[in-house]
Amino acid sequence: ESDETVMYDRGGWVFWMLYDFMGHDRALAGVQHFIRTWSESRDHPALQDFVAAMRPYAANSSEYDAFVKQWFEDRALPEYRITEARKVKRGSGYDVTLTVQNTGTGRMPVEIAAAAGERWAKASKDASKERDSPGRPSAQSPSYREARESITLGAGESRTLTIHCAFPPEKIVVDPDVRVLQLRRKQAVASL
Repeated sequence: ESDETVMYDRGGWVFWMLYDFMGHDRALAGVQHFIRTWSESRDHPALQDFVAAMRPYAANSSEYDAFVKQWFEDRALPEYRITEARKVKRGSGYDVTLTVQNTGTGRMPVEIAAAAGERWAKASKDASKERDSPGRPSAQSPSYREARESITLGAGESRTLTIHCAFPPEKIVVDPDVRVLQLRRKQAVASL
């Protein structure tokens, strides 16, 4: 049910992922160039014009081309699943060993976090009234702890990894910062 927005809001998310992929300074320079180029034209730009205008600002043109192909030309949608997750006490810390599989399509780097505690502190009712956003998180909770690893998985690929933690982890979260568009995000979380 929640994947509906993944399908319908995909375009906006992919543009945000392109910005994130290129980095703020490069993406901003590319967008400014694109606007200057097309703002005085009688013609109207197409997606292909935007993609071509941004390419010179990419740090690596072959990685940029691969990103564009899978997200703008094809229909990439990763779907990450965690299997065989376990934690083992090691000295004063813990080792979390897990297997992550991309059962969807596309190839993206993604972070995996072993975490403990709630990440976001809930806003008080008075603060919520002032902001007009009840129930929204206000700040990262001081009790939250995490350790991360980054992996890149293509369609159908899986990888086993170990994350070392200096605290007792409670769960594993794939893409904790919500940077990669993916199907069934709720299935990319596992309790330990």
